[in-house]
Amino acid sequence: MAKRKKRNAVTLLSLLVILAALIGVYYWYRNRPEDSEDTTKDSEKIELIMIDQEQLVRLHYIYDDADLILVKDGDTWKSEAEPDRPIDQDHVSSMIGYIDDLTASKLITEAPENLADFGLDKPTSYLQGTLADGSTVTLKVGNKVSTGDGYYAMVNEDNTVYMIANYIGNSFQYSNLEMTAVPDTLSIDAASIKHITIDLRDGEDFELLYDDSGHRYDSSGSKLNSWYILKPYKEGYTADSSEVSTLQSNYSSFDYISCVDYKAADLGKYGLGTPMATIDLEYTVTRTEELEEPETDPETGEEITEKTYYDPKEFTLFVGNLDEKEDYYVMIEGTKAVYTMDKDDIDKMINIDTFGLLNRFVLIPNIDRVDKVEADIQGSRYTMAMTRTTSKNDEGEDEVETTYTYNGNTVEETTFKKVYQTIISAMIDAEIKEEISIPLTEPYVTLTFYLNDNTTVSASYYLYNDSFAIIESNGETRFFADRRKIEEIAKAVQEFKEAS
Repeated sequence: MAKRKKRNAVTLLSLLVILAALIGVYYWYRNRPEDSEDTTKDSEKIELIMIDQEQLVRLHYIYDDADLILVKDGDTWKSEAEPDRPIDQDHVSSMIGYIDDLTASKLITEAPENLADFGLDKPTSYLQGTLADGSTVTLKVGNKVSTGDGYYAMVNEDNTVYMIANYIGNSFQYSNLEMTAVPDTLSIDAASIKHITIDLRDGEDFELLYDDSGHRYDSSGSKLNSWYILKPYKEGYTADSSEVSTLQSNYSSFDYISCVDYKAADLGKYGLGTPMATIDLEYTVTRTEELEEPETDPETGEEITEKTYYDPKEFTLFVGNLDEKEDYYVMIEGTKAVYTMDKDDIDKMINIDTFGLLNRFVLIPNIDRVDKVEADIQGSRYTMAMTRTTSKNDEGEDEVETTYTYNGNTVEETTFKKVYQTIISAMIDAEIKEEISIPLTEPYVTLTFYLNDNTTVSASYYLYNDSFAIIESNGETRFFADRRKIEEIAKAVQEFKEAS
């Protein structure tokens, strides 16, 4: 028992000693001297250059293949030798931002015997700024310090080698190409794009159009979709709106990587003499303006203080060859400047799955828009018709009564509509990707819909093999339908009953 008490006393004493030590550390930390590691580093910084950057009027910049003399024109820096060349103002501002208050993190040596030891006999980067009073400041950047902590540097005519921070040295490493400005990224509201045309040097062209003024391109008769694929087809095919939305997003941003030639004389070397692809977009830009004098909404009677306008815009981009980095050369219409753009971005714009955009229903007019359907099946004609009469009811409202006939005989509405649903169920099943010959001189089935706006839509089907029937629509044969579905339609019309 005595030994246990002794051990407990020793343990308690040890804990008290540890606690006292921790309290001591705590009070030392709270009252430690101000010259901490961070402030020591700050105090060691050496002031090299301090100027008013607004007084700079001329810059001489050298790095890699760049050797530029820039002069200030208002708020813009321009190339003295090529005043029309667009200079990247952000890069210039970045470099000026470091020399107007330049500090070194360490003095390496005074009066060095051999500047080549530091890469300063032939500096990697050189910037000389001339101020309005004629004085100059110069920065020479040499090799990277072996420890990787920074770069060797010299300023003005001071024969002293300093170490400057990595981020400073890196900010004076813009090539001649990088010093040429590229246009700001063109951003387009994807939903505002109404017309897309892709012309290809090799391959089928593509054209997609939004048109809700009469649906004149609608070959399916639905008039529910306002997007039409005009190329590569002879006539228009309706497009699936949800698929179109996905495609539109591919053209919402044009982001240029670099300018390779701001006034190209020989477009051929970039593949732009005869472009590989031409991308043409029509879209709208929304703007809202306040009215000088309020107007009255003729429909609601409410006061209108501002109006929204949708200004039409067009943008055309020519696409050339790939460069050594596998980026595309591109050129904006109306300019001679050649830029590069990311290959994946361009490929999404020009390699379009046209078949995937299609509204797959071959013929799908709403029954309320149809007066008559003629089905020519293996040489026999079957006619389904609707006659509508309008009269006033007891409340003076218009009432429409429809009479349904099959081959001239009155039939029940329910049966008529069930057969009609079968007729319009034919869908495009696959794309015909090579030339094929139609196996019969006459189609197996031809369906013609007579619409109440005095237009017609029709399609013919030729049995091709055990799986497919060829669809002939708009005067061309581009697609297959499921043979079983076409035979089901023929049977439903001939027997005039719901297909089993």
